[in-house]
Amino acid sequence: LARESRDLYPDWSDALRQETGLDIGWRPTGVLRCGTPDFLERFRWQRDAGFPLDWLDGPEIARRSAGRVGPAFRQALFFPSDSVVASRLLVRALKRSLEMRGVPLLEGVPVTRFRVAAGICNGVDTPAGPVSAERVVDAAGAWANLDPTLSFAIPVEPVRGQIVELADDGPFPTVLESEDVYLVPRSDGRVLAGATVERVGFRKDVTARGVATLLAAAVELAPSLENARLSDAWAGLRPGTPDGLPLLGESPIRGLYLAAGHFRNGVLLAPLTALLLADLMTGVASRDLSPFSPDRFVEATRAE
Repeated sequence: LARESRDLYPDWSDALRQETGLDIGWRPTGVLRCGTPDFLERFRWQRDAGFPLDWLDGPEIARRSAGRVGPAFRQALFFPSDSVVASRLLVRALKRSLEMRGVPLLEGVPVTRFRVAAGICNGVDTPAGPVSAERVVDAAGAWANLDPTLSFAIPVEPVRGQIVELADDGPFPTVLESEDVYLVPRSDGRVLAGATVERVGFRKDVTARGVATLLAAAVELAPSLENARLSDAWAGLRPGTPDGLPLLGESPIRGLYLAAGHFRNGVLLAPLTALLLADLMTGVASRDLSPFSPDRFVEATRAE
């Protein structure tokens, strides 16, 4: 699912740019994952499965990273097919696309309840009044379990991720990763260092410990960043599920569909999720989504 969605990005990026005039920052940078042999061994199955993957030693690591990777990392894997996208620019382009297509948007208007009658969802309630719809998609991220009156619980919990933004002038040709941090270069010289994984409820605080942990790991991976300027820091809430897989498909309530629980892969899975849900709601059986069915948790709860 992840690889298929990743491969949609080049055409999607071009289509959005042609339609809206906005660039979403998609670039095929590859990912250089550095670590110990036992850490890297976990990815051998990808090479055995025939996916493009290069196992690198010190000199080649230096070449691929423009000398960025620190001496503590003597082995690495390079994933040439991976890329980067600027999520804020992507959201901005999608918003403009919706506006150009005449799709009404209600910003800052929370959904308080799903409107359900005789086991069928026919809209939502909001402080601005009810919104009627034959089909409703719950894509509310960490807040997906927003309606306590539903006959079933949506098993999504918030998982905080803190990110630090650094301003750096040197070349940064690829994404760098270790066990403790990833470093994502932007075209304007910024580098994002992320991200923590914290189960602290709906708290989006940026903490001293979180920032310190990320900065220490970032400088260990790429020592030249010790002179970079700290330009920003923020936190977001990822939607986690008990088994780490997303919720895709119609819920036990007819007409209520879930596109939730994508955890750390929300941006990656966005284009394919949209296509799958659109097919499902228009009666096109494009593939078997049973591994991601919301029913898997409802059935488990009944069994208990």
